[in-house]
Amino acid sequence: MSSAFAKDMWRTVGHGWKRFVSIMIITALGVTMATGLKASCVDLRRSADLFFDGQDLYDVSVVSTLGLTDDDVSAIGRDVDGVDHAVGVYGEEVAIDVDGGRSKANVTALDDGNMDEPLVTDGRLPRTADEAVTTDMYLKDSGSRIGDTVTFGDPIASDDDIFARHPYTIVGTVIDPADINNAEGATAFRDNASSADYDFFVARSAVNDSAKGVYTAIHLTVRGAKDEQAYGTAYTALIDRMKTRLAGIQDDREQARTKQIRDEADADIDAEETKANREIADAQAKLDDAQAKLDGQRTLLDGQAAQLESAMGGLTVDQAAAAGVDAAVRLRDARNQLDEAQRTLDGQRREFAANRDDARNRIARARQKVDDIEPAQWYVRDRTALGGYASIDSDAKSIEAIGTAFPILFLLVAVLISLTAITRMVEEERGLIGTYKALGYRKREILRKYVVYAGLACLLGGILGDLLGFVALPKIIFTIFETMYLLPAFTLHFDWAYGLGAVALFVMVVVGSAVWACRGELRLTPAALMRPKAPKAGRKILLERVRPLWNRMSFLGKVTARNLFRYKSRALMTICGIAGCTMLLMCGFAIRDSVVALSPNQYGGVTAYDLMAVTSQDDHAKAMKALKADDEVRDVLGVRIDSATLSSAGAGSDSSADSAVDSASGREENVQLVVVPDGADLGDYIHLREAQSDWSAALGGGATVRLTDDGVAITKNAQQMLGLDVGGVAHIKDSALHGANATVDAVVENYLGNSVFMTQRLYERLYGDYHANAMLAHLDGDSAAQIRFCDSLARDDAYLSVTSTAELVRDFTKNFTLINTVVYVLLVLAGALAFVVLFTLSTTNISERERELATIKVLGFNRREVRRYVNREMIILTLIGVAVGLPLGRLAGEGLTMVLRMPSIYFAVHVQWPSYVISGVLSLAFALLVTLATNRMLDRIDMVGALKSPE
Repeated sequence: MSSAFAKDMWRTVGHGWKRFVSIMIITALGVTMATGLKASCVDLRRSADLFFDGQDLYDVSVVSTLGLTDDDVSAIGRDVDGVDHAVGVYGEEVAIDVDGGRSKANVTALDDGNMDEPLVTDGRLPRTADEAVTTDMYLKDSGSRIGDTVTFGDPIASDDDIFARHPYTIVGTVIDPADINNAEGATAFRDNASSADYDFFVARSAVNDSAKGVYTAIHLTVRGAKDEQAYGTAYTALIDRMKTRLAGIQDDREQARTKQIRDEADADIDAEETKANREIADAQAKLDDAQAKLDGQRTLLDGQAAQLESAMGGLTVDQAAAAGVDAAVRLRDARNQLDEAQRTLDGQRREFAANRDDARNRIARARQKVDDIEPAQWYVRDRTALGGYASIDSDAKSIEAIGTAFPILFLLVAVLISLTAITRMVEEERGLIGTYKALGYRKREILRKYVVYAGLACLLGGILGDLLGFVALPKIIFTIFETMYLLPAFTLHFDWAYGLGAVALFVMVVVGSAVWACRGELRLTPAALMRPKAPKAGRKILLERVRPLWNRMSFLGKVTARNLFRYKSRALMTICGIAGCTMLLMCGFAIRDSVVALSPNQYGGVTAYDLMAVTSQDDHAKAMKALKADDEVRDVLGVRIDSATLSSAGAGSDSSADSAVDSASGREENVQLVVVPDGADLGDYIHLREAQSDWSAALGGGATVRLTDDGVAITKNAQQMLGLDVGGVAHIKDSALHGANATVDAVVENYLGNSVFMTQRLYERLYGDYHANAMLAHLDGDSAAQIRFCDSLARDDAYLSVTSTAELVRDFTKNFTLINTVVYVLLVLAGALAFVVLFTLSTTNISERERELATIKVLGFNRREVRRYVNREMIILTLIGVAVGLPLGRLAGEGLTMVLRMPSIYFAVHVQWPSYVISGVLSLAFALLVTLATNRMLDRIDMVGALKSPE
């Protein structure tokens, strides 16, 4: 390449710097959108992975309905290939007093091998049996400090204490790697009323001797798992293979544990039976001895009586006693005493027989209970069973859905703008291209100039976009992630393949547009290129044929109409560019409005109660009576509420064993199980309505759903996440690990949280006896009064959990800062894109009509008239673009919210009329700003220079 040609290339960049900057900015915005949101999600996953690996978080968990033993731990470590380390875990859910109220806490014994080790944020880990660590949330709610003591109350789900009940000294605060959801932040709405509020960790020496050897769960790490990225396909495949291998020993270990439990119970019963038989035999012998003594005494008395009667001449003992004979009186009294003793002995015999039969019946019942013991059932789960772990992945995927869809729109706009800009630049340099061809430059060398121009603009824009996408935007998103997840650090990572790939995509598209724009001109001869391009022939437009309207239009109006119809390609590009930007703005507002609508849709639309209170089964009747008598409570309904996990059992599966395997191999959702008692009407407290399809969800729920004894009703988000439909089989595992299958009778409308609703009769058929433990109530007073009332209940020891609907509504906004922030970022980028598009199209329009504008200036048009002459066309095209973009944005928002599948949230698209107005006004405002910027270009047009002939 000659130096003169190279200088001309750089001169073109300098003279056409506005187009150059436009292409660079559009590329930067597109690359930022393409890389930024995805990079934020990748950084979130990698930051979580570093934390999990650093704390040695388990990869797979095994729990059993009958507990687990050292034999199970040994079998997993010995017989399952790929297990790196396996440990038994002691855990217990207990009641705890917090600030005068009663709450629930999870207590876990630390592993001596540091698996699942919590991260210490202050203080140290416990070393002795009377020390504990907890989370910052407990210290904040209770007002305690490190050095204070805490005492655990009764266990929630069992009768036996796993940990010693004595005061524990708090020696530190920690972050639990198994629970990284911030209960006070943007994920608080995902907690249900029956889940534990706090976490505590104690030393293994705090476990009671009676509980040692029977573990709550077994946690294991998989060999090679740390080398893979959590949430990645390689890691998931590795864990799935491990779960499959665990299934190979599952049946044997379940049978072994069941046999062990039954053998131990039988041994205890045998010992009791032996003891009872021995006691029965001893009692029988004593009774027999007593009877023998009585019989001997009676024989002796009968002999004495015969002698006396013989001596008295035939008088009986009774007659002689009546006559006052002393010997006869003594004999009669002795006989009476003997009869009384016999009656007493007979009573003892009857009591003995009853006790003997009762003991034998108790032993028989005990043996029957042993026979009725349900076989042990394993539940093999991976990290996705942890709410925080699963939330990170789902939240990241939802953001990535936005980061995937919008760069496509940016790319299309980039093609449009680059094609327009390069085409205009080539037309302006027709004469120069002809000169180059006349001087002997080949087409390839001439084309290189425009390829370098477009490629350099894209490269610079791509570099800027990567900086913004991999650094600036993740830091903005991290400020929201910090309120959602309790991760110690968020780290930045640069993905070379993705970063360079995004730049390469824009370079390829924009450079391709440059090549497309040049191809026609390069085919012409030098002579044709050196002559001006012939203007398009004028002809009547459609509007001219409407004579009544055309005759009433002003001259400038007619010129504007002719220009719009004459330059169809330019008008089409302008309309498409503005429509695309308006669509992006409208889509952003659609997502925002949908998020804002979640609160009124849920609280009032679905949730009609003001109070949800959970108690223990023993305290429920007392608490229910107290609420009914309270003047601030209008009405109350007793129900049963439990935390559960929901999974798809597969169509046609109806056995618990099968469902255990299915649920272990598939996805699970944490849900709130609500059981409605017989004869009660839930409709006044929770509105159960059929969920609509995604496209019609904005219309609200459908027909009212009535619960039946044949199946359950699940919420819409659970149906989406698990793929469960009406008629499908769901596996529901309660907090006691009792699993059962149930047919899905209905999918009901719900926006925040997930629930499963069933009747009392169905619950009793699936799980056994029904015991109410919660209340739903309507309260009097305003929101502040209702919150105060709920706070007062929370300080009552009878309540395990108290939830105020008014408080949930008040705290709603902070729970959705992540989506709102992403929307605001989207709106800023869309606004910037709209401005660049309008500016580029306006400057291109002015440059290609420079001779026309110079002509009307010569004809006497003043500055104001020239501006109006050009800007009127831009405003009309903007209005058309807005009219096209608004409905497209509504449809795009509908489609985008359909892919925003986040845990415990169901998005139904709602767009308020102000959003249409704001989107349109913003587009018009950008157009007006652009006209202010381009007015100076109109004023500076050189009439003499523009009208010079190239010849």
